Amino acid sequence: MEIRSEFVIVNDRSIHVRVYNPDGEKTAICWHGLARNGFDFETLARELAQDYRVLCPDTLGRGLSQWARDPATEYNYPNYLAIAKGICEHFNVTQMDWIGTSMGGIIGILLASGPYKNRIKRLVINDIGPEIPADALARIIDYVSGEQPGFDTFFEYQDYLKELYGIWGQRSPDQWIRMTETSLRRNNQGQFTVHFDPDIIQKSDETVPVIDLWEPFSQVSCPILLFHGLLSDVLTLKIVKNMKRSQPDMRVITINDCGHAPGLHIPQHYEPILKFLS
Repeated sequence: MEIRSEFVIVNDRSIHVRVYNPDGEKTAICWHGLARNGFDFETLARELAQDYRVLCPDTLGRGLSQWARDPATEYNYPNYLAIAKGICEHFNVTQMDWIGTSMGGIIGILLASGPYKNRIKRLVINDIGPEIPADALARIIDYVSGEQPGFDTFFEYQDYLKELYGIWGQRSPDQWIRMTETSLRRNNQGQFTVHFDPDIIQKSDETVPVIDLWEPFSQVSCPILLFHGLLSDVLTLKIVKNMKRSQPDMRVITINDCGHAPGLHIPQHYEPILKFLS
């Protein structure tokens, strides 16, 4: 199977997209969470690529994509939607299935309820809802914003990631190494640190994602599959129940031993997606 990296210019910014099975007839787009990158979908993308062309972008300011020149005006959902549309135009995508983790799920809801209402055929939402509890939002902002820690060794940084993302679900030693390799860069002091722009979110400006998407969510007309990490503080059981009231036909997969968000990297996580899209 062919896998390649492409850099797409959208709004004068270079956006990295990892493409699996570039000649696939159907297209699936996998969009990551707030402080992550497209490589999070490596296992799922390889599974999907048996039947799909799979596009895994790095959002502006994450992974191998360019950082914003003006964070206050570029790190926001309207711009992320514009980037998503620019990627679809570049790859001539007219119909797609969308798999979105956290922030990627929000982008999927906004597209599927609006400009791509007739283009997104099926929507997979991974552990995010039309609202985010205040305490969970505060936790995310504290983690992402401000100065990020630096580590002298690769394995010190890996231990840091395990503390942050162990709740995603079980990973093998090799999977942790690969996740670490795709989640780091060197800071100005030469230490290992996070792969994202520290300015992707700030505590007191418009880049903070205040979420109220109940109206757009109610307007989604394609089939929906929702993943819920039972231990998640971002997607609570109350929100899941309200989502079912809004979208009675929505399917829900609950991962009992997982928080925010299921990693979609083990059969328990990705097999329901393959079945949903088949």
